Amino acid sequence: MVRVLTTIVASVVCIVPAMTAADEIARGYDASVGMEFSYVKLSGYTSWTEGSVGKLRHASDGAVMNRVFFDLKGRLADTLNARVVLEAYDDDLGNAIDFTQAFLEWRPVPRSATRYRLKAGAFYPRISLENVDAGWSSPYTLNSSAINTWVAEEIRTIGAEVSMSRRPESLGGAHVFELDIAVFVGNDPAGSLLAWKGWSVHDRQSRFGDELPLPPMPLLEPGRMFEAQDPYVAPFREIDGRAGYYVNAQWRYANRFLVRAMHYDNRADPTALQNGQYAWATVFEHIGLQTTLPGNVGLIVQWMFGSTDMGPVINGAHVVDTEFDSKFILLTRVFKSNRFAIRYDHFEMTQNDQTPEENNPEKGHAWTFSYQFGLSERTSIAVEWLSIKTHRCAFEYYGLPETVTETQLQLTLKLRL
Repeated sequence: MVRVLTTIVASVVCIVPAMTAADEIARGYDASVGMEFSYVKLSGYTSWTEGSVGKLRHASDGAVMNRVFFDLKGRLADTLNARVVLEAYDDDLGNAIDFTQAFLEWRPVPRSATRYRLKAGAFYPRISLENVDAGWSSPYTLNSSAINTWVAEEIRTIGAEVSMSRRPESLGGAHVFELDIAVFVGNDPAGSLLAWKGWSVHDRQSRFGDELPLPPMPLLEPGRMFEAQDPYVAPFREIDGRAGYYVNAQWRYANRFLVRAMHYDNRADPTALQNGQYAWATVFEHIGLQTTLPGNVGLIVQWMFGSTDMGPVINGAHVVDTEFDSKFILLTRVFKSNRFAIRYDHFEMTQNDQTPEENNPEKGHAWTFSYQFGLSERTSIAVEWLSIKTHRCAFEYYGLPETVTETQLQLTLKLRL
């Protein structure tokens, strides 16, 4: 199955550029290019991207190339579409440019009141209510919530998703009910970064070939319990040969109200280890809500809770046995061509195992204030202040107080071509 999916993705990568070069099909594609350049001012600790424990993405003050993305959608036939998304970063966590998504989407001609859709390849499950623009960008803030930051770090559907939607005429046609059912592979390490690093708030998306550094935990050292683990996580690998699944339900009322609920289970074997990567049994529930309040204030709420386990069961719990919970509320309002957004995140982790020197309990919150100035249809400037306060027992291993506060002031020029 992995070989089949790899072939699908490779076909998408080869077909779409050829398609866009053909004049007779040129009207059937849409390409978006985004570039973001920032100046950041930090007050915190060395970033997790540098193999440390800081919650933010950037390592130091100064000018940075935040991201460059290329998002191409193409029509291969009347009912068959393709999409590829590439991200470019100037860090050392993978290739300079790599794919975050590559998939085919088939929408057959409706033969009843129920509409169907099939996606195959690699793509994001429908979790985020923030990251809805091209390149999985957010129109609200520069940095994603803790929930969607983790989704960007470790979660991707590498498989197939069947969707069914229906707009009952008996309810006046304003209600739409949708159901997604997916089967996927290649996401067995998901949960390792969350357990060992904890929640973060940033804007980086993991690409297919990225290797995300782990904190320098004592138990990862030679001769210790997890010495077989590489000092990094490769989140999109298949380790145990078992497919995972998720079920996602959604109800939309006109453009006024949206409710989404998901059950996710990667069905990983927590005792499996292959090529320096452990499989983590990760299960979670997700609930999201979006609506418009009086005064044209947009509201987004998301809540995710679940668990991730790794290793054999000892004394009634896996060697690593962690429960996680995160929720956020976001308020936003548009003023002509400008947008203001404020978001509050709360997150925590509970440890059920008694493994020495493997302290994952965490509790914290984050505030984000963002204002975007629309200079033109394709150009904007955003200023964002972010503060994240975390209490994590494992900080003591790195000579830090158990409670730390990190802040980031970010000024970003956003270009869309």
